[in-house]
Amino acid sequence: MLHAYRLRYPDSPHTPEMLWEWERPHIALLLWNATVFGRELMHRHFLTWEALVQENQRIWETSYLPRPLFETWATWHAWLDEYRELVRDVQEMYEEHNGRMRND
Repeated sequence: MLHAYRLRYPDSPHTPEMLWEWERPHIALLLWNATVFGRELMHRHFLTWEALVQENQRIWETSYLPRPLFETWATWHAWLDEYRELVRDVQEMYEEHNGRMRND
C-alpha cells in the first residue's frame, strides 16, 4: 500500500486539484507549506503504483493540461515593466537622498 499526500487550499476554491506526492522530500515540503501557510495536507492510500499513476494522470488531464501554457505571459510582461519602473524610481530617490546627505 502506498501513502500519498497533497495540499488542499480551503480558502481558494478555484485552485486546481493538486497532484499526489509520495516521496519523502516532497512530503516534507508539503507539510512545511501546510504548517506555514495554514493549508490542509490531505492523505490517501493507494493499493498499487498503477492506481497512483492513474489518479495523477486524471488530475493532470483535467486540471493542468487544458490550461494554455503561456496564458499569463502578457500579464507577466506588463507587471515586469511596472516593476522595473518602480525599481528605477526607488534607485533615483536613494541616489538623491545619499547625494544630499554627502553634501550636508
